[in-house]
Amino acid sequence: MLAPELTHGVLRGKGLLDPRTGLPGRELLIDRLGLALTRVKTHGTLVSLVLVPGDAETAVLLRETMREDHTVARYEPDLVAIVAEHPNGDARPIVERVRTVTTARTGWYTSDGTARVHEVLFRAEASLI
Repeated sequence: MLAPELTHGVLRGKGLLDPRTGLPGRELLIDRLGLALTRVKTHGTLVSLVLVPGDAETAVLLRETMREDHTVARYEPDLVAIVAEHPNGDARPIVERVRTVTTARTGWYTSDGTARVHEVLFRAEASLI
């Protein structure tokens, strides 16, 4: 897990931030998803990973639209990921916010913390198909 005190500049220098948007890249997304899975398992809450096809502009608009405590990242050059912790339910409220920015299809997976990072990524990707 990455040290929380790493600065934005250090993260960019290490290649953890997307150079076009300044948002977390794939590696930082995986780290944050892992931390979220640990937290929700400990606290008895849920985490959803929402995937949205989109370019750099869509990613920036989604960052502006989502809550501050949600991680918005460039998972792939044409795929934006959102990690959101919540007390119950599923990703529908997050998807509703996404719809204010884009009509692109979305995929998501919600976990209680028992799934591993790569399982969450796989299931969210599979739901896009």
